[in-house]
Amino acid sequence: MRTLADLSIDRSSRLTLQDQLARQIRDLIQSGALAPGEALPSTRDLAAELEVSRNTAIYAYDRLVSEGYLDATPRSGVEVSSTIALTRHARRQPAVRAPATPATTPGDHPPLRPPRPFRPCQPDIGLFPLLTWNRLRSRVLRQEGRNILHYQADCIAGLPALRENVATYLRDHRGVRCDWQQVVITSGSQQALFLLSMLLLGSRDQVYMEDPGYVEARLACLNAGARIVPGAIDEQGLLPPTPAAGRIALVYTTPSRQFPTGVSLSLPRRLALIDFAGRTKCWIVEDDYDSELRYGARPLPCLQSLDNSGRVIYAGTFSKLLFPSLRLGYVVMPEPLLEGFIALKHLNDDHLPLLDQATLALFLESGAFYSHVRRCRREYAARQKLFLDLFARADLPVTLGNADGGMNVVAFLPAGADDDAWSRRLAEAGFDVPALSHYAMASTAASTPPGLVFGFTAFPAELLRSAFQRMLPVLRRAALELPHRAAQPARKPRKR
Repeated sequence: MRTLADLSIDRSSRLTLQDQLARQIRDLIQSGALAPGEALPSTRDLAAELEVSRNTAIYAYDRLVSEGYLDATPRSGVEVSSTIALTRHARRQPAVRAPATPATTPGDHPPLRPPRPFRPCQPDIGLFPLLTWNRLRSRVLRQEGRNILHYQADCIAGLPALRENVATYLRDHRGVRCDWQQVVITSGSQQALFLLSMLLLGSRDQVYMEDPGYVEARLACLNAGARIVPGAIDEQGLLPPTPAAGRIALVYTTPSRQFPTGVSLSLPRRLALIDFAGRTKCWIVEDDYDSELRYGARPLPCLQSLDNSGRVIYAGTFSKLLFPSLRLGYVVMPEPLLEGFIALKHLNDDHLPLLDQATLALFLESGAFYSHVRRCRREYAARQKLFLDLFARADLPVTLGNADGGMNVVAFLPAGADDDAWSRRLAEAGFDVPALSHYAMASTAASTPPGLVFGFTAFPAELLRSAFQRMLPVLRRAALELPHRAAQPARKPRKR
């Protein structure tokens, strides 16, 4: 078993020295090599031992304190948090059901258009380095020629070069534990959720889902015939299932940044979920849709990185970071499920566009992706601050929710307010601001705290200012004229 004596620094690594140190200490805690309550060396001693600056050690310790792995007590030093109680369950080969025949329901498909203020979960495509993307796309065509325009029977799971680059990114920056063969490229995270529901769920299986939460994930599970058990959200994120919930086949969660409320799942809750999955042999789907966009601190390690029982399925997307119409996402499958998932995907499509996949692979490999993410993080952080400042000066009867990152902010309305009526008023005035109750289940919508979900990332500073000033009279009239919740007809689910 590795110990603190095995800590080392690789100065040729793409990871910063601080990230390397934090990751190694975190791994020691997760593996049990460092026990709860165990003292760690001082930052001065650790820095001297590793021949790094003291600031490097301070940063690593501070990061692990913020993540809940370490406790720091003035004049007493740093020790492993007493809340850490990692459990380990033997990996079990699951019995994978034959996929059910998908039910198809035609839906409305509005024409393509720029997003209206303040539509949530929209990146600013003006920040995307289109010239770089086109240059890399041209390189792919020069290197591969017309071969890339043919069907490729060995690319059902995705172009190998892209799968390898995605795996490297996830290991280095999100702490995901995987081989590249476990990465399957999907048409956004939505296809992954649909295929997973077909693979893992049958009629009347129970799925524990965040409420309010991502509506399309709920619909995917309902399409497979499953029953939804609503999971409440508080300031620590999703409450773990209780025995009263009955037999749970799957848990769906957005732990890095819960959608739509924006809270992060606390470390004790993460460990409780993993323990629950290990004991009950249910699956956890971790939808990590925008974890890169954390402004006040470093991104939290993913739930999958804590899982020693192989029960967490990790899903993500590039649409939120690059541009929405790219429609490329990924899922990291536990090995026992991999073959069944790929077979099911083959029924859904032969493979996704290879030219886009090859271009994205080069975009990652060249470092352009990482530069773009850093630029977006800086710009979106500034826009969020501006948006919060505008609200603070507006003197409105709202309370803003968690705002340490992400693409959205929830403005909670006074108790009893009809958030649907507020949303409709805003829509009539040219704004796209969904009500928080739109994301709740029908049985819980009335008890969901009223709120409005504002997106800010797609809109440059001047547009944010001008749109907010145009919106302000609408909000003030709504506060005066629509103070109470009223019974409304059933609402169509909204996309994230």
